[in-house]
Formats: sequence, structure tokens, C-alpha cells
Amino acid sequence: MKKDTGMILGIAAIIIIAFIAMSSFFIVEVGFVGVRINVLTGETKSFSQGTYPKLPFVHQVVNYDVKTQKQEIEADSASKDLQTVRARIVVNFRPVYEKVNDIHIKIGKDYFVKVIYPAIQEVSKTAISKLPVENIIVERENLRAAIEENLRKKIEEYNIIIENVNIVDIQFTAEFNRVVEEKQIEEQKVKKIQYQRMQAEEEKKRVILLAEAEAQKQKLLRDSSNQTVINLKWIEKWDGHLPKYMLGDKSNSMIMLSDKD
Repeated sequence: MKKDTGMILGIAAIIIIAFIAMSSFFIVEVGFVGVRINVLTGETKSFSQGTYPKLPFVHQVVNYDVKTQKQEIEADSASKDLQTVRARIVVNFRPVYEKVNDIHIKIGKDYFVKVIYPAIQEVSKTAISKLPVENIIVERENLRAAIEENLRKKIEEYNIIIENVNIVDIQFTAEFNRVVEEKQIEEQKVKKIQYQRMQAEEEKKRVILLAEAEAQKQKLLRDSSNQTVINLKWIEKWDGHLPKYMLGDKSNSMIMLSDKD
């Protein structure tokens, strides 16, 4: 009985020793920063990749991902003309590697929920409120750039880097979509009428040009039909022989000419 008890105590001692040994160090993996916290004093210290010592039951370790992270957020806003706009925004961010300890002390590991999320909501509402609803799609890139720039300024004091912001979708109310569709239909009708009017104008110009060309042609023909021009044309075609008979202006007059030299 004593032998069995001793064996059990020995195994328990081995387990305790193994637990203490395993609890006496911690590992920080690649792409993370570990913050070691003294639960008695509240003292903190950050550690990069590697293996480090800690006191069991005294130290706790919180690992922070310092790689680029991606989050998608929906932000409801009102345009300048008070139309409801819902934007789906994707933000890529990461904590400053060297400032993880400060982030832990001032904000905590849930810094996205506490800082980034509300900041995106605020800057997107501000940016969208400056544009009429019909300009939001047209100026989408300018809107994205404004949100990104203002978010960076607002977040940098928290030692968080905003790498980029993208607007992946913008939605409007069903009523506004209907109005936009009707407007597009009307614009297409106007463009069709304008095109038909332009075609009519071009056809009118073509007809006028043809008429002017025909008139010019007739004028040239009239100008070239005087007696001098006719005589010149006759001379140009004469073969050098005089006609034997020529009729004058009067029907009863006749002159006989010889074609001999």
C-alpha cells in the first residue's frame, strides 16, 4: 500500500515539475509580438519572435498579430441631399511592431473594435455627407481616397498603420434606384432625339450643298455657251477643209465655197 502511494506521489511530482518547467517559458511565433504581463505588479514587456522565460502563476502572455490584417465593415451614412447610402468598406491595417506594448496598455488586444471600427464609421459618414447622392458613384475613387486619408490621420496616434482602404460596394435605397433608372431612360430618349436632329441637320446640309453645286454647274454651262466660246470650240474641231455650202441667217441666201486651195 505504501509502495503504491509512493508511486502515485512520484508520478504527481513528475507531472508538477513538468508543468512548472513548461510554464517557465513561452514562445513567440513569426509575425507576432508577445506581451508578458506581471499579474502582481501590472508591469508589461513586449517580445518579438523567439523563446523567453516567465514565472508560472505570475506572468501571463498575450500574443499580438503584427502582420497585415483585413476587415470588412458596413457603414450607413447620409448623402449631402440626405439620401441613405450603405457602403461596404474593406480596410487593411497592422499595429506598429515596436509599439505593441503601448497598444496593449492603452487599448488592449481588441483595438480593432475599440478604435478602428468606430473611426471608419465616423470618417465614412463625414466623407459621404459632402457629396450629393448622384455624385457618389461618379466620384467613388475620390471618396475612397478621402476615407483612407482621414482614417490614417485619425488612427496614427494609436500606433496603428492603415495600409489601404477600398470601397467594394455602394448601395442606395430602392426609391433612389428607381429614380436613377427613370432618369437614365429619359437621358437615353433625349440622346436619341438629339442624334436624330443631328442626322436631319446633316441631311439638310447635304441637300443644300448638292443644290448649290448643281446651280454652279448650270451657271458655268451658261457662261460657256456664248458665241465666242462656240466659235473657239468649232475651230478646235475644224479639220482644215471649208464646207462646200453654207447657209446664212436667211433661208433664201446660199453661198457656194470651194474647198480647193
